[in-house]
Amino acid sequence: MKKSVLLIIFFSSTILLHAQDGDQLKKHYLKTYTQSLSYNDVNSAIGALQGYLAIDKAYNYLDTLSMLYFSVKNYYSALLTSEEVYKADAKNLEAMARTAECYDELGDPKTATGLFEQVVPKIRNPFYAYKLAVCQYQIKRTAESEASAKIVLADTLSRKIGVPFTTISGQEQNVSVAAAAANLIGVMRLDVKNYAEAKKYFEQALALFPDFAGAKDNLAAIERLTKGAKTTPATKSPAKRN
Repeated sequence: MKKSVLLIIFFSSTILLHAQDGDQLKKHYLKTYTQSLSYNDVNSAIGALQGYLAIDKAYNYLDTLSMLYFSVKNYYSALLTSEEVYKADAKNLEAMARTAECYDELGDPKTATGLFEQVVPKIRNPFYAYKLAVCQYQIKRTAESEASAKIVLADTLSRKIGVPFTTISGQEQNVSVAAAAANLIGVMRLDVKNYAEAKKYFEQALALFPDFAGAKDNLAAIERLTKGAKTTPATKSPAKRN
């Protein structure tokens, strides 16, 4: 009996020591994470969170880890982590939206569309509505893409939110989401050779963002097309986010 009591005390003490060690390690990893970010060392911050999560599967830190993966364009790891987060917490729509962005970045706009269609009605964020419009365009659901783009244009917040955009010439700049949406509708009009309507939307994009190189390129394309020369419109897709 005495031996049993001693064994119980031993195992209880061991468990307590392990718990204390775990708490100390978690504090260490969080301190390392904070220090890494203060030095803009994202990779070390990622490593610190991985260490923490090996001890304690806290979904708030898993979500943060997913954001860090996304920030360094590690889209596959960002996808795995964000997907795990939103499946554990269906209310985390930001994680679902990040998952959608990852699918799009990895070349699967169809899956991205399905996820964005769940996010957009629940979050007022014209950036996500624009991303939905782009994905719908990529899978040739043009009527729905135009409807999504017009939702962006109707939202005054879209003039205050930026999106990275790359033209066919490789030029990259941040433009307003509203201007990008107008440009996208212009591209859809250009696809069906409705040059007058396309020009109207490209001009609207420039009115919303006067330095929009992509819209300028597309207006120049219309000029050449109407003179009989063949050319390719500036890309309708946003650049890959940092």
